[in-house]
Amino acid sequence: MAGWISIALGWIVTPILLLHFWKAKPSPEVIPVDINDPIIQKLIDRSRSELNRFLAGLEEGKKEAYVKFPYKFGDEIEHVWGLAHSIKDGCVIVSLESNPVGEVTEEVYERLSIDLDSLEDWMLVDRSGKTYGGYSILGLAKVYTRDYGRLPKAYTRDLDRFVDFSWPEKN
Repeated sequence: MAGWISIALGWIVTPILLLHFWKAKPSPEVIPVDINDPIIQKLIDRSRSELNRFLAGLEEGKKEAYVKFPYKFGDEIEHVWGLAHSIKDGCVIVSLESNPVGEVTEEVYERLSIDLDSLEDWMLVDRSGKTYGGYSILGLAKVYTRDYGRLPKAYTRDLDRFVDFSWPEKN
């Protein structure tokens, strides 16, 4: 009888242990991140403190320019990326680049005017892929490693294109 019980428990316990050790982790691009997380807030502050670099790069026109900003889709505020085209009256004119989860209205497919003060991040990308700014990407990496452990290799390789920070960070 004890043998049958141990076999039955083995059939139950083994899959549980395997799931525990081999459970799939979410993709870093889709993990929910609290905008008030101290890691994220510190990097938003850094991005905003260097906004003049973004403005100069956008005006120069030699790099693709992107901004991250909060936008209300339906009843939810999402933090999305847009392609920046120009600055007008203290606002950046953008085309939406992200695929929002919430309800999308027709106005979103037109160019949006986003107040510079509401920007959370920016990136300038040159023709070779070298990327300046993008501090929220670093924030996602930090939050992911804190909450889920090691980053997937593909995501880690993608961080190599950023010039304003290195991964893993050197203390």
